[in-house]
Amino acid sequence: MRALGWWDVAIVGGGASGTLLAVQLLRSARAPLHVALVERSGRAGLGLAYSTTSPCHLLNVPAARMGALADDPEHFLRWVRRELPDTAPGAFVSRQRYGRYLESVLREARAHAAQGVHLEVVTSDVASVEETDDGAVRVALASGGQLEARTVVLALGNALPSNLRVPDGGLYASRRYHRSPWAQDALRGVSATDDVLLIGTGLTMVDTVLSLMEMGHRGHIHALSRHGLLPHVHQEIPRAGATTYASPGIREALRALRQEVRRERGDMSVTGTHSVPVRIRPILHLLRREVRRAAEAGADWRTVVDALRPVTIPLWQRLPVGERQRFLRHLRSYWDVHRHRMAPCIGETVERLRREGRLTLHAARVRSFALEASGVEVRVRPRGQGEEETLHVQHVINCTGPEGAMTRGHPVLGGLVEAGLVRPDVLGMGLATDADGALLGAGGRASGRLYTLGPPRRGELWETTAVPEIRGQARELAWHLLQRLSSTRAPRPVMEAAGAPLDG
Repeated sequence: MRALGWWDVAIVGGGASGTLLAVQLLRSARAPLHVALVERSGRAGLGLAYSTTSPCHLLNVPAARMGALADDPEHFLRWVRRELPDTAPGAFVSRQRYGRYLESVLREARAHAAQGVHLEVVTSDVASVEETDDGAVRVALASGGQLEARTVVLALGNALPSNLRVPDGGLYASRRYHRSPWAQDALRGVSATDDVLLIGTGLTMVDTVLSLMEMGHRGHIHALSRHGLLPHVHQEIPRAGATTYASPGIREALRALRQEVRRERGDMSVTGTHSVPVRIRPILHLLRREVRRAAEAGADWRTVVDALRPVTIPLWQRLPVGERQRFLRHLRSYWDVHRHRMAPCIGETVERLRREGRLTLHAARVRSFALEASGVEVRVRPRGQGEEETLHVQHVINCTGPEGAMTRGHPVLGGLVEAGLVRPDVLGMGLATDADGALLGAGGRASGRLYTLGPPRRGELWETTAVPEIRGQARELAWHLLQRLSSTRAPRPVMEAAGAPLDG
């Protein structure tokens, strides 16, 4: 197989995670460094989230908190104001514009990188990744050829949604089923008057509704999930008096949680920061107490949820595995709708569609699908009821979000698991890593040659899918990789890549 070069770092995936890591490597490296960014589209910074061309798809985080650099959260706001000077810090900007921003940040980092620090964007999908006997990692490209690198970072983003494990009656192989609303031409074939069922009621469902409206869709939209919960809406302008409330910081929150646990056990003599594992119940007690305090101070519950954001990862890591599983079974849906909220203008659109009877929410489980001459018969069981009901639609769109078991959604990961080079985390949601993001093999040890960041770490960090968290991971991982590379032998020179699909 034709070798396309030797690299210090090869990043597989050019979405937000891979791009932010590349930016940090270029900004931080002082010695010669060769980085390859492998992205099937050839455009770094977009990925699924920011490749949308719809102006209706907005960020669900205010502009002032979406900067690409961990030490400069308002960097994006200043960038936007070059084109739109009146953009407010709390504005919810289009995701399409944010994709262009990430592209510009990467261009700037390349232009100002130190002498000898280079980045090449390789336009290809990846067929496989394997470690070699001589201490390198080989990346085979689907377009032909291969890369060899001292370190490979899997910045794979989210996997595709999984098909519901119910009798599908041939639906999944038909044109009436759309496995992901983010696939190219995902909504092709949906006519303006077709009735549609969206599986899932989170932010992906909301984006799909907006896409359908943009297409001129006039048919009925059913949205179904186990709890039938919609994401809450951000407050664009805080109510008067809301700024008088200050939620507890991380130390205070952890201290309060430890005290709650001790009270539950009737053991107030326990000391030490790690002597008592955190449980879900005291976390709920803390949240409810803080929400009451916020209300008494004239503030909103959102201030409590937002204040817990820096606390979330350490709390998650202190939960025993059984408690994490309990959270996923019983509380995840409620957390998601409070934590991942809609922009106010989008919330207004969704409510208008519900009032007009064009969008109906269902709290139910799908029992089966069956193709009909004119569409799809969907058997559902409403929440809390024993009898099934039937929906008749022309199309079913899977909006459930990423595959629960990540290794099933990425062929490359499946091969690495089979080879024993990586393993799922204990919850089966993502990949097992050490504190630096190094991937752990079947034996529980890291080779130091394979890393990841972002969504693949969700089982171990939970809060790891949004830009404010990923940019921090990117900075820490870049520093770690540069330190490791500087302590080992000098890199081989990059080989001539005549005919290689490189974007210089």
